[in-house]
Amino acid sequence: MRTFRVVVALLLATSLVLAVTGCSSKDVAAKVNGEVIKRSDLDVQIEKLKEQYPDMFTGPDAEGRLLDFQQRLLDNMINNVLIRQAAEEKGIKISDSDVQKQIDTLKENFQSPEQFTQALDQAGMTEDTLKEQVRDQLLTEELIKQISADTPVTEKEIEEYYKANASQFEEKAAVHAAHILFEESDKATAEKVLKELKGGGNFASLAKQYSKDPVSAEKGGDLGWPTTPYVPEFEAAAQKLKADEMSGLVKTTFGYHIIKLIEKRENRQKPIDEVKDQIEQIIVQQRNADAYQKFLDDQRAKADIEILIPELQAAPEAQDATSTAK
Repeated sequence: MRTFRVVVALLLATSLVLAVTGCSSKDVAAKVNGEVIKRSDLDVQIEKLKEQYPDMFTGPDAEGRLLDFQQRLLDNMINNVLIRQAAEEKGIKISDSDVQKQIDTLKENFQSPEQFTQALDQAGMTEDTLKEQVRDQLLTEELIKQISADTPVTEKEIEEYYKANASQFEEKAAVHAAHILFEESDKATAEKVLKELKGGGNFASLAKQYSKDPVSAEKGGDLGWPTTPYVPEFEAAAQKLKADEMSGLVKTTFGYHIIKLIEKRENRQKPIDEVKDQIEQIIVQQRNADAYQKFLDDQRAKADIEILIPELQAAPEAQDATSTAK
């Protein structure tokens, strides 16, 4: 589910703009090398933002924030047209099968087709519009591949990054635990399960059967290494345990827990050999981002861009972008 929201947010931020002919002059937000961006397309994106974040468009500064969002969205739409035009010049094409593969990957994050459709509705999208936006995103990714230098990352670069960002590779002390969660009103069941465990019951099996935490229950109660702190009562109880040792009933704001410690780790600095591949990937991603931004700046510098919304012409960002493009 999270994957879908991230992808949709990215796609909306760089929303697809189609070439339009024969539209009313009042419906023109901008022209990019003669290609029209419709004012109505920009308005649709603004309305989606208003629906998703209504509080951002109320209050004394609402008008200024609205203008800022209009400018940002229009700027993204202009960039998107420039990227698509450049991709066409380079002969980059995305097949229907490539698009469908991406859609199918997104669908895998949902339990049913109905859940996927519901998520699309909440985002104000249809599967057809999602397909077009995925196609546009794949065009951008393919363009980045072509403009990025294919130069191997050196050992020196990896070492320099590691030294400059040592704190990024610190591993904090933590406990890897499993638990069985019961509602506060169901202490009797918690006591019954605890008694069964003390009598030799299988922790994983009983977690799957009784735990009210559905995510960890599927994994036999295993919580994995924490990415956020546990509530204090849980953390304190877990810290007292030894590996494979089990707690009694531990009450927190979530209810009653039976905790089993799997392992502990102390603070440590990950050695460079352990994170070398990760650093290499970070450096490549940064190179690609820099190459993309330079390419986009160059495209804007030589493009013929007209902003036709008066209030956005007056915005400093619009003036800078237009003067640069001219």
